[in-house]
Amino acid sequence: MRARFERLLAASVAVFSEHSLEAVLQKLVDATRDVVGAKYAALGVLGPDGKSLVQFVTSGLSDDVKHAIGDLPSGRGLLGLVIHEPRPIRTADIARHPAKYGFPPHHPPMRSFLGVPVVGPERVFGNLYLTEKIGAAEFDAEDEAIAVLLARQAAVAVENARLSEEAARLLAQVQGMQRQRDLFFAMMNHELRNALTGVYGWAERLVRRPGGEPVSQAAREVYEAAERTITLLNNFLDLTRLDAGRVRPVWRDVNAAGAVQRSLAGLRPAAEAKGIRFDTRVPAGGAPLRTDVVRLEQILVNLLSNAVRHTPGGTAVVITVEERDGAIRFAVSDSGPGIPVELHERIFEPFERFDPHSGLGTGLGLPVSHRLATVLGGRLTVASGQGQGAEFTLTLPLAPPEE
Repeated sequence: MRARFERLLAASVAVFSEHSLEAVLQKLVDATRDVVGAKYAALGVLGPDGKSLVQFVTSGLSDDVKHAIGDLPSGRGLLGLVIHEPRPIRTADIARHPAKYGFPPHHPPMRSFLGVPVVGPERVFGNLYLTEKIGAAEFDAEDEAIAVLLARQAAVAVENARLSEEAARLLAQVQGMQRQRDLFFAMMNHELRNALTGVYGWAERLVRRPGGEPVSQAAREVYEAAERTITLLNNFLDLTRLDAGRVRPVWRDVNAAGAVQRSLAGLRPAAEAKGIRFDTRVPAGGAPLRTDVVRLEQILVNLLSNAVRHTPGGTAVVITVEERDGAIRFAVSDSGPGIPVELHERIFEPFERFDPHSGLGTGLGLPVSHRLATVLGGRLTVASGQGQGAEFTLTLPLAPPEE
């Protein structure tokens, strides 16, 4: 009894360790034959009609014998009886049972029989069959109890395996859809950028004439619109890569003051056109910062562009850098309309509109920056109130979380 109980526990562990349905079925049949003590065992899987066998997994039969027997059993005789009357059935001699049907050619001789249903949560999944009790003329009540117990565990294991396979199938399907989506986005981004290159190039020549010649408002509007569109396309592609987890930082030693100045360089013309000045408060020296310089400057440009867009003319955008508690903080403050407290979380969602009177939304700059801050091991937060301007703070560790 002790040895049998130990084999029963081992069989249960073995069955539940498998995740593919085919492996679970085979492990189940092998374990049942071993624990009950039978020469042969099989598990018949019922089809959707609940009457016919669509799969028949065996244990104890060689490949040559299975090939010689041929087709799957059709579910007649004692096999069919267990199907139509889902209850345990035992007999000492199959040939003497009233429901006997006979064996096909080349089938090994079998006398004693034990069959139990494998009942799932909603229906009978299949049936366990055991024949030729080892060391006895027939299967007894204890054998039947063990087979019933294993059949119950089998139902759970089979359901888990089915769910695991379905989850894997759905995951593969979703991943395939994501790959197709990313490919489509990349192709559209490439084509749109190509279409805009000519417009942007000619507009740039118009607004940056040599000798400081006056520039028409129309030319400046075309140039700025093309520049915003290219930035939007870049942010859109970055957002899809971030959501797919495909952005990997390249860690380098960075000078914070230099990163701020490089980020400001491309924004000065737009700020000067609105009469906005930059007030930088960046201390000299300080501990070295190790981060991804390209992504850092991308975040800073997004924050500064957002501040210039919402700040009224004749005022200043303040940039403050300070080191504190093993981290460095980049704060960008503006004197724009501000952001209601209830929108502080939503502000980092794509195209969230927080100033209904301006007609402007956040676009993709803030969502991309928020996700990039996380990738760099830091965080991006906002402090603001209605009509009080806004301060966006990027906090990064002096050393990367991992390299």
